[in-house]
Amino acid sequence: MPESTPRILIIDDQPASVGLLLAYLGDCKLDILVALDGRDGLAKARNGQPDLILLDVSMPDQDGFAVCRQLKADPRTAEVPVIFLSASNEIDDKLQCFASGGADYITKPFLEEEVLARVQVQLQTRQRFRLLQAIAVREVLEDSVGEAHRDEHLFNLAVGILKERMADAPGLVELAHEIGTNERKLTEIFRQHVSMTVFDYLTEMRLDTARHLLAGGDKQVQLIADLVGYRNPGDFTRAFRRRFQMSPREYRQACGGEAGDVGA
Repeated sequence: MPESTPRILIIDDQPASVGLLLAYLGDCKLDILVALDGRDGLAKARNGQPDLILLDVSMPDQDGFAVCRQLKADPRTAEVPVIFLSASNEIDDKLQCFASGGADYITKPFLEEEVLARVQVQLQTRQRFRLLQAIAVREVLEDSVGEAHRDEHLFNLAVGILKERMADAPGLVELAHEIGTNERKLTEIFRQHVSMTVFDYLTEMRLDTARHLLAGGDKQVQLIADLVGYRNPGDFTRAFRRRFQMSPREYRQACGGEAGDVGA
């Protein structure tokens, strides 16, 4: 069966009614399931996932109203429209139909034109509903992807500014405003990308840059501290020791550098 072929489930204990409906719907491009009682109808609805259910009101064991309430209580079948079939034309019966979750009501004896028209309306409504669902899901996915790209862009912008202005880096509020967001969002972006606050990331960047400068040149510790944004060499030494378990001078010595740096 092609996936686009609508599926209808008929639940009716009267073979004559079922036969008449099959005759009316026979020329339509439909996949039709039949159940002759409520229990079988519920099982076929859950397993067959029909697009529309034609449900008789008067059936033994469970009437149509009870079956419909069970259909609407089950997430697997809750959205499937139900057209009630009944020999009664009483307003109270019609009201009970809608109260139990029915979408429409056809009285017996059936008129072919009415059956086809009401079935077509419900199938078209169901198709539009599914289309809207698909569009909504796609928009959510596109929004998620778009937001992820925007967050990545903001993260890269912020990191670029911190690298460029490491010696005199902007504060969180200023940095957020420069890249077009707010401090709360920027903090959230950094936590998502690097599991750190902006300040912690900047500290890591400064100390890692200092480590490379210590290992790859002969600049004095005081100058390196200034270059990475520490005005006080003592603060720099303490931060470096916390991060690398040794002082800047000890690190330089371990890398084979000169030992005579000032303020190490």
